[in-house]
Amino acid sequence: VQQIDKLESVGDSPTIALMPPDIRYYLVTAGGVPEPNVEWTESAQSNFMSATLDYAKEIGADIKAIDKNDLGDAENRYDTLHSAVGRTIMDNHFGMFKLPSKADNFDWSLGPGVSTIADRYEADYALFVHYRDYQASGGRVAMGIFTALVTGVAAPMGSEQGFASLVDLKTGDIVWFNVVIAGSGELRNVDGAAKAVRGLFRDIPTQQGNSAEQ
Repeated sequence: VQQIDKLESVGDSPTIALMPPDIRYYLVTAGGVPEPNVEWTESAQSNFMSATLDYAKEIGADIKAIDKNDLGDAENRYDTLHSAVGRTIMDNHFGMFKLPSKADNFDWSLGPGVSTIADRYEADYALFVHYRDYQASGGRVAMGIFTALVTGVAAPMGSEQGFASLVDLKTGDIVWFNVVIAGSGELRNVDGAAKAVRGLFRDIPTQQGNSAEQ
């Protein structure tokens, strides 16, 4: 967990807008081509949203879910921007490719224009989620076993990774960021989604000076 800052720009119990999570599931074919799986994706998105709202009640956070059908052009642009910025953070803050200008400081933002979300949804912060899961097909597993036997090198089977950002809607600054990897929880079932949500949002600050885990 990357705890960035306390929630200092609003009162003791800020309102957090949960943007529709950008969750996508893929089936990796025998040839290694990822194919979108709509059924898995829709199930994962639904389970994740329900688990998040249940967890919000448990920790006493004022989180309001934003319906994806209610999104305007601005919200969709910032969702896309968040995914790009989040991947950059993964590579350049947590990964090997450190940016000299960032050094050891966590200084990332979506820009002040994100305040349009605050005005529309009457929120102080926005919570963005990006999650990708690549499941190997039976053919891919068989191909991997065959390749390993012939070459001694294991072929990639699949992967799972996600991240979430809490964004100050006054400034656009990312004030909290967390990453989860394989084994965090299977979003396609209810219990797995609950586990994943707890891992992803553990220590998320929901009040000034406080986090989800007291």
